[in-house]
Amino acid sequence: MAHIRNMRRCAAALVCVSLGILAGPVVLAPGAAATAPSPIAPFPAPNVDFVGFGNGSGLGMGQWGAFGYAALDHENYQWILAHYYGGTALSSSDNLVSTDPTISVDLNENDRDPVVVTSQSAFSFGGETFLGGQAVRAVLSQGSWTLAQAAGCSSTKWTPVASNVADPVAVPSSVQRSATLNQVLTICEHDGVDLAVRGTVEAYDSPAGAVTLNILPIEEYVRSVVSAEVSWSWGLFGGRTGSPQGHSWGFQALEAQAIATRSYAAAELASGGWAPYATSCDSYCQSYPGMADESPMLNEAVADTAGQILEQPVTPVTTGMPGMPGSRVTPGTPATPVLAEYSASSGGYTVSGPFPGVVDRGDSVCIKSRYYTCNPCHKWWASVPVSAVEKAFPSVGTLAAVDVTQRDGVGPLGGRVETVEIIGTTGAEVSAAASALGALLGVNNQDYCASDWYGVTNGP
Repeated sequence: MAHIRNMRRCAAALVCVSLGILAGPVVLAPGAAATAPSPIAPFPAPNVDFVGFGNGSGLGMGQWGAFGYAALDHENYQWILAHYYGGTALSSSDNLVSTDPTISVDLNENDRDPVVVTSQSAFSFGGETFLGGQAVRAVLSQGSWTLAQAAGCSSTKWTPVASNVADPVAVPSSVQRSATLNQVLTICEHDGVDLAVRGTVEAYDSPAGAVTLNILPIEEYVRSVVSAEVSWSWGLFGGRTGSPQGHSWGFQALEAQAIATRSYAAAELASGGWAPYATSCDSYCQSYPGMADESPMLNEAVADTAGQILEQPVTPVTTGMPGMPGSRVTPGTPATPVLAEYSASSGGYTVSGPFPGVVDRGDSVCIKSRYYTCNPCHKWWASVPVSAVEKAFPSVGTLAAVDVTQRDGVGPLGGRVETVEIIGTTGAEVSAAASALGALLGVNNQDYCASDWYGVTNGP
């Protein structure tokens, strides 16, 4: 869907605050009278209306654009990846993930809380064996864990079974890729969410406190992330005439997503991980919902591209004059996995950054069928209550205006916003990064679209 991974990574950073006060004394000419500044009229409507484009950062691949290129233009996943991730190369063997290494996922919304697991089949935790249906809770205290069991995760009566345990690991009845929901572990998180996961679960004593780690092969991790990021139904669109793999052309977008997801994870592995104790995480990194949303079509897209990642290619180093005596070519820096960022919708243009910005014609995809699969965030409208803006920026007082002061110059409206000013009736103003309005925009339009590409349509 997107661990904004996913909309997951937008920070509202205020850059500066100006209260409209002169920095030094004012010297008046003889006979001149001091005059008070003219008041600024309040915002002329109860809501600030916006028009915008895209959903997410706009870096790298646009997921709706990839679907448009696949289903409508019949482009394969290799073309899609080359379009969005210019300057990279597709690697299919002898890379960091070709042997399917394990990845450790920090379920960070459960940080500093007890680790509670259950399973419908028999399982073990910290070396102790438990019957299917039982739940086990691990509580950290002064560097060691205490295990207690109960009839279920919501039980109020827990019976201690072990103490002074060091970082216990829960193991399900099956860790095979074909394991069913009945055989895997379920993590009962503190917020009431039950997360069925493949692999094992470790209760880890981190420097910041208790951590819930899910440890599983990277290909199984990719299956989960892809199920959260895109719809399996995309694989039904575009027709099969001339298509690879015997699926409709939309399947190519699912395969592109699988490779982008795997590349992102590989880059985290190569960099040493998201934290000293984890390779990745489930909300700030990529969206990771466990195995509940897996589907046969998405699993096939992952399996068909197994081991394939995007890399920065090796650049040989030439010494001396090419072709002349004494010159030689030596290998350069080894190829490294690409942190293949992506967003739901680019709005029509991707952002220049780690990859060259490109026109994203596929982003406007709209296929009218019984599913009516159209990109709702290619162009969107939001109506934000003035009171919500005033609450988010209390230093300006009564709102007078929302003014975009700088754009990047690419696309409609003059492109993405770089800075925006929130101005009050007293002259107080806040100059903020574009993303400072992201949360307000997302909750005030029907499709929850938000990006840094917007404009005010009803301001003064």
